[in-house]
Amino acid sequence: MSQNIDFQYKYKNGDTWASGFINIDSNKFEFVCSYLFENPLEDLLNCVYQLVPNLSAFPRKQIDFTMLDEPLEYRWEFKMIDDRNVHISIYLKNYDLKTKKVFEDKCKLNNLIRAFVQCINSNLELKSNENIERLYREFNLHLKNH
Repeated sequence: MSQNIDFQYKYKNGDTWASGFINIDSNKFEFVCSYLFENPLEDLLNCVYQLVPNLSAFPRKQIDFTMLDEPLEYRWEFKMIDDRNVHISIYLKNYDLKTKKVFEDKCKLNNLIRAFVQCINSNLELKSNENIERLYREFNLHLKNH
């Protein structure tokens, strides 16, 4: 099972776009996303938060969310394999409404959370969002207890 996870997310307050990547071992997915309708990082973190039994009141075994890169969109799907491991699939829907898988991998859920925490910790501007700051603190606490 893949263990080396790097997650980077670049955003400056007031911008309408962000960019980043997720890299699991040598499997990398780069993205650009829009802030016109929502905060994609907050949506991503909320999605993963709902998978964690010790954090979410009603943990889910499977969840997805859509990240917009107009006119494209990426649907990130997370499926728990067991109590510790998660399967990640990312699908691209283009302007023709055709969908194709652009990323797939498995990893330990805590390693994924650790990559998010490290990313947020290295970019303090991300923590200026109250909800991201809350999720960051809860993820950090979870990691300290496991």
